[in-house]
Amino acid sequence: MSLVVVIESIRRHFAHLGYIAALLILIVIVVMMTAIGAPASAPYALIGLFTLVAGCQLIGPEFSSGTLQLILSKPVGRSSYLTGRVAGVVLSIWVAVAIILCSDVIGRLIAGTPIIWRTVLWAALVSALKVLLTCSLLALFGSFTRSYVNIGIYLGGQIVLSGIYGLLSIMKNAVSGEMAAVGRLLRAHPGILEGYRAVETNLFPDDPMIPYDRNWILLMTCNAVVAVLLACVIFSRREVPYGAD
Repeated sequence: MSLVVVIESIRRHFAHLGYIAALLILIVIVVMMTAIGAPASAPYALIGLFTLVAGCQLIGPEFSSGTLQLILSKPVGRSSYLTGRVAGVVLSIWVAVAIILCSDVIGRLIAGTPIIWRTVLWAALVSALKVLLTCSLLALFGSFTRSYVNIGIYLGGQIVLSGIYGLLSIMKNAVSGEMAAVGRLLRAHPGILEGYRAVETNLFPDDPMIPYDRNWILLMTCNAVVAVLLACVIFSRREVPYGAD
C-alpha cells in the first residue's frame, strides 16, 4: 500500500466542494432525524449513497483522463496504488460515518433522548464495515470494467441475484406445470439453493440480526480482503489504455 496514494485520495475528497457540502447536509439531516427519535441505524442509511458516489471513482478518473500511465511510471506498483486508493476512499467515508455518529449523539442530547451507547456504536460499526465491503467490491468490479461501470455491476448484481433467488425459491415448491422438473431438482438437491444463497450472502450480506455479531464482522472483513486481493490480481494484468477509457 502506498501512503502517498492514501493521503492524496483523502486530500481529493476534503478539497472537493461536493464532499464538504454533502457532509454539511448530512449533519443537518442527522440532527433532525435523531431529534425526532429516529432509530440509531436510520441516519446511516444515507451513507450507502455516499459510498456509491465516492467508491465508483476508485479507478475511473485515472483511466478516463489517461493519467494512470504517469502514476504507474513512478515507484508505485499497481497493487500498492489500488490498495492505497481503496484505503483512502474508505477512510474518507469513515470520516462521514464518524460525523454522523457525533451528530446523532448531539441530536439526542438536544432532544433529551436517552443515549444507548451500545446500540449507537454498533450502528456506526455496521455502517463502517458496509462501507469497507462496498468499496472493495467496487474496486474489484472497476479493475476489469470501463470507468463507472462498476457501480452498474454492483447495483445490478444486487437486483439480479436477489431476483433469481426469489424465483428459485418459488420454483422449488412447483409440483406441476413447466416448472415441476426444476422444482423436483431443487427439492432433491437442496445444496443448489443453499450454495446460491451463500454466494449472494457473501457478495451482499444482510444486516446482522444481533448486536456485535462476531461472525458477521468476520464475514464482512474477510470478504472485503478477498475482493481487494482479486482486484489487485486482475488490475495487475490489465492493459493501461492511452487516452480516454
